[in-house]
Order: sequence, then structure tokens, then C-alpha cells
Amino acid sequence: MKCLFAALIAGLSLTGCLGENPEELSRLVKEDPAFKQMIAARDAAQREVGLIKHELLAKKKIADEQVGKLRGEYDAYAKAQTQKIEQFRATIDTNRSQLKHETELAVASLQEKTTELASYQRTLADVRKVLTEGKGLSLSKTERQKWEERILLLSEKMRPLMEEIQDLRLRIRLKRQKIGYLR
Repeated sequence: MKCLFAALIAGLSLTGCLGENPEELSRLVKEDPAFKQMIAARDAAQREVGLIKHELLAKKKIADEQVGKLRGEYDAYAKAQTQKIEQFRATIDTNRSQLKHETELAVASLQEKTTELASYQRTLADVRKVLTEGKGLSLSKTERQKWEERILLLSEKMRPLMEEIQDLRLRIRLKRQKIGYLR
């Protein structure tokens, strides 16, 4: 029996008839009941393989649909979140731009006040020089008093100006720090 089975397999292999010939298969099955069981097991296995493949394909189709749906949901969510991010960034950019503009105005004001203070300081220095050196000037007590009042007046004008300059420098420094935090 074993020899017959081996001869059959060898014969099929040599003749290239492993692709099924229904008449040959029928004859082989009639001759060998064990081979009939093998063919039946093969047919059952092929049916099971077909069912498994069909089931896998159905599951893959369902999974692909779910993945597509999830991808669509994610894309919509990501688009909405990206718009929110852009709105937040736009708010930050607007605030930073506003602070930059305020800083530019403060810097311009500081330059103006610094120029004004420098002018007062030059005038004050000139007046003091005239009073201390006097080179050929003889000032009466009244004239001298007027010049000293001018010095006092200039000093009084300079004090609030110096305070404004200090305040402007502080505000500029703080605004620049704020801009740094809004990057």
C-alpha cells in the first residue's frame, strides 16, 4: 500500500499532472481509499482557507472604512485646532505689535525729552559760566539776582524733565521685557 501511494505521487510528479485532471483523480481515488480521504481533507482545507480569506477581506474592508472615518474625523479636528492655534498666535502677535508701537513712541518721546534736557543743561552751564567767570562783566545785584532766578527756573524745569526721562526709560525697559515674553 505504501509503495502504491509513493508510486502514485512519484507518477503525478513526473507527469506534471499535479494540476488536476478529473478523470485521473477519479481513478486514483477509486484505487486508494486513503488518498480519497486526503483529497477530502484537502477540499475541506481549501474551503476553510477560502472562508478565512473571505472573512479577512470583509474585516479588512470594515477596518479600512473605520480608518478612513477616523482619518476624516482627525483631519477635521486637526483643521479646527490649527485655526485655534492661528487665532492664539494672531492675538499674541497683535499684543507684541502693540507693545512695539508703544515702545517706539516712548523711545521717540525719550529722544525728544533728552534733547530738551540737553538744551536746558547747556543753557544752565552757559548762565553759570557767565556768573562765575564774568569776564569783564559787572553785574549789578539786581541783574545777578535775575540770572540766579533764571538758574533756579531752569533747574525747576529740568527736575520734572529728568523724572520723565527716568520714567520713560523704565517704561521702555519694561515694554521690551514684555515683548521678550511674547515671543
